Amino acid sequence: MPSLADLSHSSWTDEPPPLVRWRSWPLRDNPLIGMFVLAGLFGAGLYVYWATGRMHLAVGAALVLAVAGWRFFVPVTFELNAEGVHQWFLGRHRRIPWTEVRKHRVFPSGTLLLPYDRDAPIDVLHGLFLPWGRRREEILAQLRYYLEPPAE
Repeated sequence: MPSLADLSHSSWTDEPPPLVRWRSWPLRDNPLIGMFVLAGLFGAGLYVYWATGRMHLAVGAALVLAVAGWRFFVPVTFELNAEGVHQWFLGRHRRIPWTEVRKHRVFPSGTLLLPYDRDAPIDVLHGLFLPWGRRREEILAQLRYYLEPPAE
């Protein structure tokens, strides 16, 4: 397996890297964190019930938080190829062409693809986070090939 240094843009000048496909399901992949998230939802509901005394508001608050964090509960399949980033979830498909990705940020657990060059904090809400899973080097090779300018 090549090292990260071997996966530089110049090593792919003639041939693009092979496509990368993986499934991300944080609730199943990280059961300990999953228990904390579920406990947090329950705790938020309990707090709303304690503060208001109304069960329907407590359940509603927990549901709103669960819907806001839907990516944690639903398995998502990602694929990176020459066309761009493909995402499948709940029977739906979304494709983001590489030309629409203006910037990316690398984090320890994944990368954030952004549609804008600017650094406004609100832009994060328009981005797409790709968790590494076990595919970190392969994903970085795709990003280097399609998003970083060639070395001259």
